[in-house]
Amino acid sequence: MKKVNTLVVVLMLLFAASGLKAQTFAVPKWNIHFHGGYTLSLPDLKGTFPADLESGKNPTPYFVNNGFNAGADIKYYIDKKSTFGLLLSLTYTGLSSGDIGVSNLDSNSILGIGSGTWRSNMNIFTIGVGAEYDFAPKRPANPFVNAQFTTNIIGGNTKFDQSGGFVESYSRDMSSAVRFGAMFAAGVDVKLSKNVGIVIGGRYSFANLFGKDSTESTSTTYGLNDKETTTMKSRKMAYLQFYAGVSLYFGQPKRPLKKK
Repeated sequence: MKKVNTLVVVLMLLFAASGLKAQTFAVPKWNIHFHGGYTLSLPDLKGTFPADLESGKNPTPYFVNNGFNAGADIKYYIDKKSTFGLLLSLTYTGLSSGDIGVSNLDSNSILGIGSGTWRSNMNIFTIGVGAEYDFAPKRPANPFVNAQFTTNIIGGNTKFDQSGGFVESYSRDMSSAVRFGAMFAAGVDVKLSKNVGIVIGGRYSFANLFGKDSTESTSTTYGLNDKETTTMKSRKMAYLQFYAGVSLYFGQPKRPLKKK
């Protein structure tokens, strides 16, 4: 929570700074961001292993509590003031449970795997298309908000390294799945020069609004299985992302030459 609170304070300060009288810049026609940051999972992505399994929590979480994100987006402004733009984004998100030590999970347990180290990973490649509104495109600090429709390609794996017990070490891969969702973002773009700046922001992503499904698992693979069944409620895949990066500006109008 400290990381979240710090980012909120920084964003508030930059938003306030954008309203002050300051140097103005020529507005760009194109804006490209390259960025990376921290991802915080929300239910039902996050969970406590193995406690949530043994308690019978429904739906069962995916146990991927946090991770990182990296990507890029490109914006094309369709008005002369460069306040309203069309947006295309590509983002990679890596989530993980981390290495979790388990012990004494005997044959009467819901897992029944004995002792060892358990780990679950999830990878999400997101393609987003949407629109953005910029509040102060001429100012050094330019706040913005945007909304995107997303296509999410999801994969992952689960591993168990035995240290004692009756289930041998194994590694199982998640069958690749495609889900459709939405992403909402807010941030501040700070111009350092005519062509270069920095960006800081946050996003809320709901990765599986549409396309939920359930598939049978095998000895080596398992499915995303986010659709409601007779024994389990549907799973939600939502997360928060905080990021910072570099901004590049192109297509500023050329100033007319002054007559002598």
